[in-house]
Amino acid sequence: MRLAVLFGLLVGVGLLTGCTGVVKTPAERSNTYAQVLDMDTRQLVDDWDMVWLADRQYRLTRWHTR
Repeated sequence: MRLAVLFGLLVGVGLLTGCTGVVKTPAERSNTYAQVLDMDTRQLVDDWDMVWLADRQYRLTRWHTR
């Protein structure tokens, strides 16, 4: 009986805490997401130019470079 109560308590505590870890605080996690979003939006311009072939090729080599 004690084992069942202890197990239930452990599961309850695990469910109450959720996925919040001790590694990052919510503020640090939000900062990480903001940095990733900023980097992705900066790279979006290069991806868009590559899709439309708007970027000029370098002329220093005879090989196709991006």
